[in-house]
Amino acid sequence: MKLFVTGAAGFIGSNYVRHVFANTEDEVTVYDALTYAGNLSTLRDVDDSPRFSFVKGNITDRGTIEAAMAGHDAVVHFAAESHVDRSIVGPDDFVNANCFGTNVVIDTARNLEIGRVVHIGTDEVYGSVEVGSSKETDPLEPRSPYSASKAGSDLIALSYHSTYGTPVMVTRCTNNFGPYQYPEKAIPLFTTNLLDGRPIPLYGDGQNERDWLRR
Repeated sequence: MKLFVTGAAGFIGSNYVRHVFANTEDEVTVYDALTYAGNLSTLRDVDDSPRFSFVKGNITDRGTIEAAMAGHDAVVHFAAESHVDRSIVGPDDFVNANCFGTNVVIDTARNLEIGRVVHIGTDEVYGSVEVGSSKETDPLEPRSPYSASKAGSDLIALSYHSTYGTPVMVTRCTNNFGPYQYPEKAIPLFTTNLLDGRPIPLYGDGQNERDWLRR
């Protein structure tokens, strides 16, 4: 199988590619714009594989992504702007990448008749949960430009399944941590600040709880 993986020079995407190479014989094309959070060094241990190829491009660039995606069997769409604080300062980038960019990815996959599209979402779309955990059927109540743009991207992806029958799946995982994570995220930020003797940022009274997945 030939996989087209967007945003795979970032944290979760690069770990996914490493998992694919370790557990399958699939070929992988990494499509990434190499923004501040994407770096080919995250793939240095696999980029010499004959099953690996890389295309630099933005998910909003329809011509580039169409040429790169052609001939693949499945798309795994990780590429996104993904930091709450950054979204508060500059929401336009998040709406452009996460909504418009996702529309380009899914529509291109539809036009090319790709056999499967997996869109990587987030549980942030459910908003703050006072008790227990979110269920897939819970209403979406995003609380930031980031989570709102991700909710929009989920709905755009799912609309292609409803309207065109495009084989789209959406995941909504909780918070992730692990190797190659960009240091602005909570666990690496807290760790490096503490090592440097600096305070750690907290919202509210610090009593909020999060569910974590290790990559």
